[in-house]
Amino acid sequence: MTSITFHGGVNDIGGNKFLVEDKGTKIFMDFGMSFGDEGKFFSQFMNARTSNSLADLFELGILPVIPGMYRTDYTKHMGLGGDEETEIDAVLLTHAHVDHCKYISYLRPDIPIYCSEASKLIMQNYDDTGTDQYLAVKERFQVYRNKKGEISRATSRTNPPIPREIKVFEEGKKFSIDSIDVVPMPVDHSIPGVDAFILHTSSGSIANTGDLRFHGRRADDTEKFVEKCGESSLDLILCEGTRVESESSMTEFDVESISSKIIDETKELVICGYPVRDLDRLMSFYLAAKNSGRYLVIDLKQAYLLKLFSGSVYCSKLYPAPDDKNIKIFIPRGTWSLIDKDLGKFSQEQLYKDYATWQREFLDYPNVVDYRDIAKNQKEFVFYCSDFNLQNLIDVKPNPGSSYIRSLTEPFDLEMELKEEQIKNWFERFGVISRERDWNKVHVSGHGDGVQIKHVIDGANAKKLIPIHTQHDEYHKKWHPNVTTVNQHETYSL
Repeated sequence: MTSITFHGGVNDIGGNKFLVEDKGTKIFMDFGMSFGDEGKFFSQFMNARTSNSLADLFELGILPVIPGMYRTDYTKHMGLGGDEETEIDAVLLTHAHVDHCKYISYLRPDIPIYCSEASKLIMQNYDDTGTDQYLAVKERFQVYRNKKGEISRATSRTNPPIPREIKVFEEGKKFSIDSIDVVPMPVDHSIPGVDAFILHTSSGSIANTGDLRFHGRRADDTEKFVEKCGESSLDLILCEGTRVESESSMTEFDVESISSKIIDETKELVICGYPVRDLDRLMSFYLAAKNSGRYLVIDLKQAYLLKLFSGSVYCSKLYPAPDDKNIKIFIPRGTWSLIDKDLGKFSQEQLYKDYATWQREFLDYPNVVDYRDIAKNQKEFVFYCSDFNLQNLIDVKPNPGSSYIRSLTEPFDLEMELKEEQIKNWFERFGVISRERDWNKVHVSGHGDGVQIKHVIDGANAKKLIPIHTQHDEYHKKWHPNVTTVNQHETYSL
């Protein structure tokens, strides 16, 4: 018998954690964070306690208590055991959005993570440019005696990271995890390297759509997945429905063309905002800027991600390299703000030390710019400025006649609405928008609308359906004759 336990991702958007059990084989599909579950208890100013975070998440019902699954440095520190052998054989990762992968950082490093090459690169970008621990575990709560004989807390220097077991699969090619055969199929979404899965078990075949759409740059991939489902005699499909109540979608190509028009009509600086790791959206602005005779100015995290992709055998041709002739890399002020200081007083070495190790390479790229370059020649640039780096506007000082293109999702809760008002204050302060002239909103979702999801359901032709990643399962029930709605932590047997 095959069973699926839904530890997240049902009656909710995100937080997917589906435990599949078959003849003693246990695999998770995704291990993501639920914004809804965390939002019930935490906020920007209150998070799970670092020293007790795993226990906090257990107590609040945010993570399932499964012996032998979690990092022993956390479990032993918190009195939660940790010497048990793991019974989890693998995690299948659909993609590297946090609502699908965030809690991987709590897992034991010997549990294999199966993912696409692009997802691995994105997780590496998270790790190298921040404090995440997707590809390697940096043990906490370790101490040692230093040269003085004193007790010191271990760091990554004294206690090197433990690499996770990352297994990169070939998209479209079947592989096996004990009794379960897995077919990963690439689909279109708002981040590279996204895969849906078809699982062949002892009790039948199961498909998991993950997150998908037909209005991006890889719509053909999604169509091939639907066709593969139709050929697989599916017993069950786990079908997303984030935007199932919507009836239409703009396309990624619409973003490109509308942005091109706005850029052409803007006399001074064009500022844009979009998800930092959405490389398809970066491509839309790259092409729009290029067609309008401007450079796209990207930030250091995007430059680092493009560097990772350009160095990959499988992903090198997907996106421009960071030194592309139509791209400029923005170097912001560092911690000491030495970028515009007299290097007769401050050495070049001090300037380099003002930036993190992963950033320093880009200081020597021929296509770097700083705020002075942009301020002097505003007509030449489309300037990427994330919601977390709006302070750069203080240095750039957009000229009258500048515009802002916002290519991010609409706020869906009060906290996000308040944040968006704060962001508007920045652009209003610098005259880019006004109460009479708002920003240009040009965004498309990473999720299919109702027409698209119905096409997936019809084409997959599965015997049974369970809605996931949605708060509107009434549409699935309208379009499929055999729908089962499950609750969090509930088990469904095939």
